[in-house]
Amino acid sequence: MSKLNVRIIAIVVSILALAALACTCGGVDDLGNITGGGGGSATVTLINNSGSTVCYVYISPNTETTWGSDWLGATEVINNGSSRVFTGITPGVYDLRADDCNSNVLYEEYGINISGSYTWNIP
Repeated sequence: MSKLNVRIIAIVVSILALAALACTCGGVDDLGNITGGGGGSATVTLINNSGSTVCYVYISPNTETTWGSDWLGATEVINNGSSRVFTGITPGVYDLRADDCNSNVLYEEYGINISGSYTWNIP
């Protein structure tokens, strides 16, 4: 195997390792709760009083330029009058967004300092 092939393989392996690390930004715990990455100690309790069903929730560091992944996953929703606790959030400043099942924005908050427990009321 030539030195060029070895270098190409090393670069590909490095890129795959970095991609794997990037994908560890969240997960699902044993109870089926979607959690943030890093095992953070902060929590967000979303209380849905919007009159609509929340189907998509985004909790994104305010330094990010995109919303990232939906924290509810493919099948979970938060019905009107219900709540949901999101755990494992690393303390920091976040932007929050909740959408209905047609991807219409129900409510957004920006620059929220989350360091312990934060209650997010969707009016």
